[in-house]
Amino acid sequence: MNFWENVVAELDFQGKTRKELALEIGFDASNIGKGEKNGNIPAADTALKIAHELGVSLESLLNMEQTNKKNTVQPQLDLSLCKKYYSTIQKLNEMPENTKNLLCKLISEWKEK
Repeated sequence: MNFWENVVAELDFQGKTRKELALEIGFDASNIGKGEKNGNIPAADTALKIAHELGVSLESLLNMEQTNKKNTVQPQLDLSLCKKYYSTIQKLNEMPENTKNLLCKLISEWKEK
């Protein structure tokens, strides 16, 4: 994922909008959409403001953490996927145990095919 896709994933995870972020950092909200579409990285000072406002590291928004961790023995969680499916995981966790087990079994069997 590029910088802006990571920003949008973090916004979704935090329940914030592009407009809220833009207002908090003094940035035009349309630039977020443009950056996401074009895959551009903003100026360093803007990128730092965004990371600070979202409470995440600049490295995580730039995907540098993932590339640095690829040499480790243990597999790393894809945080963007965790954030993307967080609400689904919460709903799954709230289901009755037998329904949860059936869904997990179905997913496991589907994954093997």
